[in-house]
Amino acid sequence: MKQRDEYLVDYKVHNPRPVNLVCDATFYGKRKDKLGTLVFKDVETKDILIWKHIQSELVQDYRYLKEELLNLGYTITSTTLDGKRGLYKAFKDIPIQNVPLPSKEDCTKIYHYETKTTSG
Repeated sequence: MKQRDEYLVDYKVHNPRPVNLVCDATFYGKRKDKLGTLVFKDVETKDILIWKHIQSELVQDYRYLKEELLNLGYTITSTTLDGKRGLYKAFKDIPIQNVPLPSKEDCTKIYHYETKTTSG
């Protein structure tokens, strides 16, 4: 099995254009490891435009990646974010759609609905 440092990653060729972004972070491993990746993805082409390894989901990381995209020549038409408080601050003057995070109650309903068996 190859280690992370053994992979050769192709250099990203950017094609600056107007984009509708989906921005989200995902974390790996146990809580104490705190390793995650913040990803900005184009909705239409499903192309990952830019990403950054992070230790926690902070507004300054979103702001940094947004500025990097703008410096590369992209125009951000709109942004879709999860419902995490404060993230909208990084995208002032850009239309934002917040996707609400499911509550514990919602997750419980889904879990019980999907796990029902014929025996009850």
